Amino acid sequence: MPSELTEIKGRLQVGEFVRSTRPVDFFDPLHAASLQARERDQIKILRSGEDIRILRKAMAAFTTLQHVQILRLTDEADQSLLKLLERDGSDNDASGQPVVDLRWSPACYHATKTIIEALMSTKSSFNKFSWPMMSPQSMLSIQRNIPQTLYSLASGLTCLELHFEDGADLNTRVQELSDLFRAVFSAAKNLQAVHIGFPSRTPLDLNLEDIFHDIKWDKLRAFGIQACRLEAREIIWLARRHSKTLRGLRLRDVLLKEDSMWKDVLQVLRTEMEQLDWVSLRRIDYSNHFDDSWEGSMEVPDDIAFGSSDSDEEDDIPIHPSAAVFDDDIDDDSDESSNADIDHGPDANKFALSPDTPASLPFCTCSNGLHALNADNLGDNGHSVTYPQRKMWEKWVIGGYCPGHSS
Repeated sequence: MPSELTEIKGRLQVGEFVRSTRPVDFFDPLHAASLQARERDQIKILRSGEDIRILRKAMAAFTTLQHVQILRLTDEADQSLLKLLERDGSDNDASGQPVVDLRWSPACYHATKTIIEALMSTKSSFNKFSWPMMSPQSMLSIQRNIPQTLYSLASGLTCLELHFEDGADLNTRVQELSDLFRAVFSAAKNLQAVHIGFPSRTPLDLNLEDIFHDIKWDKLRAFGIQACRLEAREIIWLARRHSKTLRGLRLRDVLLKEDSMWKDVLQVLRTEMEQLDWVSLRRIDYSNHFDDSWEGSMEVPDDIAFGSSDSDEEDDIPIHPSAAVFDDDIDDDSDESSNADIDHGPDANKFALSPDTPASLPFCTCSNGLHALNADNLGDNGHSVTYPQRKMWEKWVIGGYCPGHSS
């Protein structure tokens, strides 16, 4: 069924559900009215094509547009509906089918399709694209329906952020997208910043090159990957491909598999990267320890903390005189309270990627500094990573850790 029809069906289901008899105290009449009005408006918009017409007009008016971001909006009325469904146990009918179709993937696909078509039809000058809540299923629909448009869009990008939110059958769905990744990343020859993320509670378990296909970007300066189970050699190979240009590397929620050790990755980053200014290692760990820590748990929240309840007060202070952020968000780098995808970083990386530990941290110049520790002295036990360890490792990689003056 075409996604537009699926969306309309879902909105009709919402309308029917809201109009059904419910105790007044279970559902705010104002929320009911809001959902019913939204149902009428959105069905009309989808059937008439008014959304693409308005988007084309808007994109044509934004003559200096640079950054486009697709977000999912959930307001108070939506939250009330979700709570009512949960309270009444009305998520599914007797046959197991959803009473109200609240899938994100059809809406994500429609939003992505219409925005891309509007951007391409107006020859927009934008060069940064962000999907912080991308559905793998919607990407599969894009692959089937508008692949050439997507490749044309990719050719002009300098910054790309993708974060996949749907953890169901994630490995299978991302594997199905492998050819699309190859085509898009091959077309995106001007990329300077790339971030690909997956849900922290369900890390991706595929080879990194199933996504990146040994592609080398000549202008790449900032790279990030989030929530993946990897071997050390995979990270090392990607870093070495970009050793001459990469100035920032984010490895958030990355879990090393058995027989891999972080010290091997860190050694390469410290000794072979010619331009590296910063590295972020937030919530890195080992795959087995991650599984053991959450064995029997009903759910692993996206903002879990490994090994510490501390926060990094020093990371709140952009000491570097040219420190800059992408969205002006503040990241306090508390591993247990923050999972934002925006960090702080030097002006050399004015993209969506920048470090959890700023390159601005003061460097020690005493004789104990740069050569006091080698990779074998980093305390890597091959089993788990504590919060203080990874903070020290971030500094050590860029030559800023001194055992006498760092804490």
